[in-house]
Amino acid sequence: MWPVIFKRDAAFAVVLPDRSRLFAMRPDLQRQEPTATIPWMSRQSRRVEREGKQTTLEEVRMRWFDRGSGAAVLGAVLALNLAAAGRVAAQAQQSVPRVESAVTDLRFVPLSDLPRAPERRATRDACNDVAVPARSEAARSVAERGWSITGEAALGRYRAVSFAGHLGRGPSSTCLIGDGNVGVFDGQRLVALVYGRDGAQRIGRIGARDDGTVRIWDGDGQRLPVGDLTVRADGSLLLASLPSEDTVCGGRGSVPAITTMPIDKARAALIAKGWTPVRGAPSSDSREQDLARQGIIEVDSCSGTGLAYCAFAYTGPAGKLSVTTIGDAEMPEVSAYEVTCR
Repeated sequence: MWPVIFKRDAAFAVVLPDRSRLFAMRPDLQRQEPTATIPWMSRQSRRVEREGKQTTLEEVRMRWFDRGSGAAVLGAVLALNLAAAGRVAAQAQQSVPRVESAVTDLRFVPLSDLPRAPERRATRDACNDVAVPARSEAARSVAERGWSITGEAALGRYRAVSFAGHLGRGPSSTCLIGDGNVGVFDGQRLVALVYGRDGAQRIGRIGARDDGTVRIWDGDGQRLPVGDLTVRADGSLLLASLPSEDTVCGGRGSVPAITTMPIDKARAALIAKGWTPVRGAPSSDSREQDLARQGIIEVDSCSGTGLAYCAFAYTGPAGKLSVTTIGDAEMPEVSAYEVTCR
């Protein structure tokens, strides 16, 4: 069955055979001069931007609808010409994987056209430890539209690329990532997009996992994990919630989900999984001494300023484990960990 292209109430529309997508494009935007003002909605935050944006020949308002719901879930002003209607219809004939999100604050939707980055994009120098060069054709196509690349990873037959529209410095030399997304590409062709629901969740970067999944971290200074992208056996794509533990070093070890746990509870969970605390060297730092007196002998170092980071060391059959906490609570919370395999 072919896509249906029709005109109704002075608006063109393209409806795909499975009714999963609908593009509504206003022909009055063909005028050379600015048209009447219209409200528009940011795709990442879904907040309604200022009314009064002037549109020109190259701007088209697009709204995306959920399957059968009729409720708009994604809106954006894209730099498209009305002649793109033919291109949209052609793309509709290509296979598009089914997508699903189990992460409450992240949306995962089919998408084939990527808008340009917002004009407020920062230069790479603002967060040179976060922005990375584009390595693949997919990432280069994203960078050409003005986005900053924050990560790439293989995802089965696909390529996942994380990118952001704004990078800015936060406290203690952290980087805050705004307008963050994760695109899933089949070659250079965008097939799906992950973005934050109603501005409740920031997306920062991605990284490959031992099990072939792709982990997504948030865009705040702590960079906490938020979910895993995976390809199911039937070829569909799932954004899954975090597992109860991560397999590391080719299955030779596992790390329980200790992120945001107080360090005393995190160490108990690690010991139960075969990780042994490594006693830290004697220190004159009062914070390290307090932790050691309370039985956290593996404290390795603490920062007395900024976000009050502390590092803790463990060892196990798989290798070495370094845990980082944040905050100045009596038992600070775990913000990250890193495994060095033997």
